[in-house]
Order: sequence, then C-alpha cells, then structure tokens
Amino acid sequence: MRKLNKSTLIILVLSLVALIGYGCDSGSSSVCTATTTVSNTAGAKLYYPCTISGAIPATTMMSGFMGTYSEVEWLARDVASNGYVVLAMTPTNLLGMVSGWRAAHQSGIAKLKSLNTSGTLRGKINTSKLQVCGHSKGGGGALWASSNLGSQLKSTIGMAPWQEEFLSLSGVRAATLIQAGGLDTLATGVMTLNEFNLLPFGITKDYQLFPTADHMSWSSLGTNHPALSASVVSWMNRNLK
Repeated sequence: MRKLNKSTLIILVLSLVALIGYGCDSGSSSVCTATTTVSNTAGAKLYYPCTISGAIPATTMMSGFMGTYSEVEWLARDVASNGYVVLAMTPTNLLGMVSGWRAAHQSGIAKLKSLNTSGTLRGKINTSKLQVCGHSKGGGGALWASSNLGSQLKSTIGMAPWQEEFLSLSGVRAATLIQAGGLDTLATGVMTLNEFNLLPFGITKDYQLFPTADHMSWSSLGTNHPALSASVVSWMNRNLK
C-alpha cells in the first residue's frame, strides 16, 4: 500500500470537512445543505439544489412555538428540490412572542442578500424574488415581517399563522398565501381569516383551507405533508418563477 504524504493527508481532511459542513447532503441526491449563522436566531440551515443554473428565488422558513428549524426540514427539502434556496431558522427564544419570529425573518432576508455576494451561493440567489414563509408563530412572524419589508419581497406564506401582537398588515406588498387547517384549534379559522382580511386590497392573495389538517400538520410531527407541500410549491412557482 502506498503511503500518503503530509500534503495529501491535509487535502483529504479539508475535503471531508467541506463535505460535512457545506456541501452535498448524504440524505438527498438533489438537495445540498449547510449550517449558517443569522442574527436574531439561535441557528439556521440552508437547503438548495446541488446544481444551480443561474440565479434562483429564495425563501426564509420557520416553525412555531418551541419549534426549531428541524421541524420544517421536510418542507425545506421539498421546496429546495423544486429549484429554490431555503433558509430555515430557529428563533432566539422558542417560548417568545411573535416579534421574535418577525425579527428572525427580517434578518433572514438580509442574510440571503449577503449570501448572494460571496461563498458557495454567490450569484446564485435572485434577490429580486425573495419570500418569507413560516408555520404558526413562524407564520405570524412572516406576515408581520412582510408588512415591514414591503416591496423587498415578492411572496409571503403563512401556514396556520398564529399571532398575538400585531394589528396591522397594511405594509404588505408581496403576493400572500395563508393556509389554514379545518381541525386547527390554535390558529383557528377566526384568527386566520382575520389575518387574511387585514391584508391590503390590490395585492395578490389567497386563503386555502385544508379540512383534515390540524395545527401540527405543518410540522415534522404532522401527517398532511403532501397536499400542504404541493400547495406551497405551486404558489411559489406561480409568484416567484
């Protein structure tokens, strides 16, 4: 057996580190992942197509109360495999108010713009086609962030969005989808319809009710994934591509 010299060993070690920290994901042949840091979060992970031709749209994505980014990984993978960069995030306080999720979404959008200027995703993110997306408090935070970010976004998705703080969504300029569950006893129909009615006139918007979905159907613990994911991807294809 031929002995490896010191230089060869160093190259092999660096290659392994790159694969583990930032590169192709062993769990999927088409989606690559990388952990990253985002202000106003306790952790974040990127999901993106391993092969990107040109610049593609991108979205933030968050779960809700006590939820880390791992709870929306199932959806992040589906979305990324359809040609998007997904920045999934965990808020700094899992027990906090919706404002914490709102701050994370806004920082996530800034991060996506930054990622387009250097590193692996340089020039690969279409910063004119950005979206915020979240479930429960992550959804309420997405709607609130969209109102603050205005024309910086092209799309917003609230999945069973829950809120306890904001009263106005007058600043929303992006096409907005609200998904609701017929069996949801937390983000009830009254809450989600009120959020929908708070959206400005003149923007593209849609309210979709899934009769058999409960509040956790959007989480990794849920069971209604195919229909919910198909709706999200369809909306994004229509408004970001």
